[in-house]
Amino acid sequence: MSQVPAEIAGIGSTQQRLRVSPGFDPLKAAVGPEEYFILSRIDGSQPLRDVLFASGLPMERAVQIVTRLRSIGALLLPGETAAPAPTAPPKPTGVPTKPQPRSGTAPFPTVERTPAPPKRSPQATPWEDVMAAHDLRLPDASKDELAALQEDIELDDTERRRILAMARVISDPHALLGIAPGADARTVKRAYFTLSKAVHPDRFYGKKLGTFARRTSVVFEATARAYAKLTGSEKSSAVGTGSHIAMETQQQPQTPQEYAGELFERACQLEVGGDALGAMKLFAAAVRIDPQIRYLRRAASCALAAEQPRSAVEYAKKAHTLAPNDPSSARLLAASFRAAGKLNDAEEVLVMAMALKSENDVLAAELRNDLAEVRRLLSRA
Repeated sequence: MSQVPAEIAGIGSTQQRLRVSPGFDPLKAAVGPEEYFILSRIDGSQPLRDVLFASGLPMERAVQIVTRLRSIGALLLPGETAAPAPTAPPKPTGVPTKPQPRSGTAPFPTVERTPAPPKRSPQATPWEDVMAAHDLRLPDASKDELAALQEDIELDDTERRRILAMARVISDPHALLGIAPGADARTVKRAYFTLSKAVHPDRFYGKKLGTFARRTSVVFEATARAYAKLTGSEKSSAVGTGSHIAMETQQQPQTPQEYAGELFERACQLEVGGDALGAMKLFAAAVRIDPQIRYLRRAASCALAAEQPRSAVEYAKKAHTLAPNDPSSARLLAASFRAAGKLNDAEEVLVMAMALKSENDVLAAELRNDLAEVRRLLSRA
């Protein structure tokens, strides 16, 4: 999913302006970092589609987050005064009912106790085929792999094992993509897009990853290389085999917007991997080609992390110009001014942001705290 859907199940049209339910407590609801990030951007003043676009997250992940926030009573639709009762998540089938440990620990401390890989049903979907292609049991696991399974991070056991299993076959394009030698272009493409979503570093943005920050980037890049290698060989033989799928892919030119999107994704990968300066170069290139608001906001945040306040101010100003009534954009601009030492400008922006209409209690509290801190710093200057 690369574009915002017109509707989301359980919510309706993405053109609606959602609000945060009064009294909703993110801490009690155990809202995660990505969920809190999107929750803080929902203020009743902008359509949901704009919030999803500006999040910088993969669209499929952003939609999942909004759906979950709605299910736990965090979001109100237009006209609602109270959120519907939170819905209990469906009970998984075929999973033991014993208590499961928190996501930061591995439930199988030794490889011998791990479950066997799931059996494929005769009616398995292509997605299930690809995701079941790697041996998550990790036979003869190394000390490094066992230590990785025990890290105190925010990846569940299956995610860790998939990344480790893929790393084992990183030099074999077919094994890495979970396909048989000689697979056609359609199968290669299906496998690549399925796995690249599962291990995309941006999917884990904001999470504590430990050594998996590096492992995920390595596996994702290897997956992209495997896809390029296999589709390249298929394109060269397309004339002899009559394969029109690879030929069509080869002949379709890449639009500037697609290229900008590719640069943005690569920049996100570098940023998540810890290379903020390298990410800034790609963010700058993406913004020059297609200065859309989510690119600008992510570039400003990256510049702040890289301690480049002048660049952060430049990007944040442009983002604020595109969305002058968005308190989130104003807050980002104020943070950039503050990092650049322009406390008076930061105070002015925050005061104006608090005057904007917003029904997001979380964001409003953040703005108040930011303003109090800026005024404290001004009083000491």
